[in-house]
Amino acid sequence: MEWFVSFWDRETQRTSVRAGEAPDRGDALTQIVSAGGELARREDGSVVNEVAHLRVGDDLAVVGGFDSPSLSDEVLRSRIEAAIAATKEHARTVQQQTSIE
Repeated sequence: MEWFVSFWDRETQRTSVRAGEAPDRGDALTQIVSAGGELARREDGSVVNEVAHLRVGDDLAVVGGFDSPSLSDEVLRSRIEAAIAATKEHARTVQQQTSIE
């Protein structure tokens, strides 16, 4: 399963991306959490951005919290899954509204 996580750095006006491939969704989420934690902060400890854009397989989401050392990996995994579910629900709602019009 392919994945990526990216952060837009407001200071440098550049995007930092990590991508990879995992044998399954669980491993992909573990790799995203690890990579996101590394990308969320600069070497001096300052925050690059509060939110990350990510993809797990075909699922997209925007997730906050990678910059917070107090959040556990499990909490971040839950946030990712919740953000993916919200994105899918939003897409369904938009599609339904469009088909009604």
